[in-house]
Amino acid sequence: MKQIILVTISFLFISLAKGQTVKPDSLINYIGKTVTVCSKVADTYVTKKAKKTTFLDCEHGYPNQTFIAVIFEEDLAHFTYEPSEYLNGKNVCITGMVITYKGKPEIILHSEDQIKVEKEVH
Repeated sequence: MKQIILVTISFLFISLAKGQTVKPDSLINYIGKTVTVCSKVADTYVTKKAKKTTFLDCEHGYPNQTFIAVIFEEDLAHFTYEPSEYLNGKNVCITGMVITYKGKPEIILHSEDQIKVEKEVH
């Protein structure tokens, strides 16, 4: 019985650590960790290449973005909307593993479940 309780508590702590919400400007300190970060999508860009990549520049537009959320073409099928159009200008919370690309923190989005649009307050 003690082992079941310990396993349950361990699972709870692991889940809490993965769901940790961090500020956009401190994201660089969480490389390799799965976190949630809330921010405004300041600008979006879709590459013109054969395989399209969608970039969501957060906090500020390119090249001054605080971090980038990236969606590769093969993952667009996991979205019910066009991310570059729907998310532009919206406040969102993004969950995923933090990596770096060219010195900037980045989170790769594989599905719509990783991003929650915050409700607008009027």
